[in-house]
Amino acid sequence: MAKIKFEVAIKGLEDIVDRLEKGDLSLDETLSEYENGIKLYKQCVAMLENAEKKMQVLVKDENGVLRTKDFEIKTTQSNDSN
Repeated sequence: MAKIKFEVAIKGLEDIVDRLEKGDLSLDETLSEYENGIKLYKQCVAMLENAEKKMQVLVKDENGVLRTKDFEIKTTQSNDSN
């Protein structure tokens, strides 16, 4: 699959989900759509990971000088056991 823009890949995924949810595809068509969806998903993940590596933030150091540093995404886990 050729490299495409992120927005196009997401739209493609949405279209695949719509077709799969209708339920009127044959088994072969369903498998083909699923495989195409997985390929698009992997492309989206790769594009997001690449974008994350490029992101930086501007911060002031202890002397008030502006510097850039790598952007870190902090994830929080919610406690769903309540």
